[in-house]
Amino acid sequence: MRVLLVEDDVYLAEMIKEGLRHSGYSVIWVKDGFSAMRSAMEEDYDLILLDIMLPKFDGIKVLKRIREVKDVPIIMITAKSQLEDKIEGLFAGADDYITKPFSFKELLARINAVLRRCKREEKEVIKIGELIINPKSYEVYYKGRSIRLTNREFKLLKVLAEHAGEVLSREKLFAKVWGSTYGENSNVVDVYIKNLRKKLEDKPPRLIHTVRGMGYMLKPQDVS
Repeated sequence: MRVLLVEDDVYLAEMIKEGLRHSGYSVIWVKDGFSAMRSAMEEDYDLILLDIMLPKFDGIKVLKRIREVKDVPIIMITAKSQLEDKIEGLFAGADDYITKPFSFKELLARINAVLRRCKREEKEVIKIGELIINPKSYEVYYKGRSIRLTNREFKLLKVLAEHAGEVLSREKLFAKVWGSTYGENSNVVDVYIKNLRKKLEDKPPRLIHTVRGMGYMLKPQDVS
């Protein structure tokens, strides 16, 4: 499997490179945001390890640009430990994050978890009422219209569809879509639900229902 490592700390990068190669991965290493964007656009990778603090372009900008065109799993590497910084990376489209300092054993565990999760998501087409979701091609159709979604919007809609008719709490949605613990006072899930509603249908009755005090539920009109 091919990994793109984006890290300007030479010592840390060498540690990660050697560990991954001994674990059977092929590693391409770049040191700045511009090189990261160019390499990610021109080549295909199975995983990207992306530092937040980078020369030329910071990791969040690089992440957003990659997410516009590719769905490769991305783990953010950061020296920041504040909850807000972690949520910013997840909100921008990261699949997971790891905070410096860390051991290679911890990094490898996170890599394996992200890759397993992504592999499980490759299932058959989901059809619920007039909603069609194709996990392999990342295509969504609703009421005969093609709906263009971001990577994270797609994952959120897919989770709701897989649990159609079931109320899912914000905490559960965050854990399933972002793969992390739901932070206090975080409105990430609410923001993404709002975006999904705008793209699917902005007027009631809506595909995605709010269950006050409990969470959200997907229930098409023709599903009783």
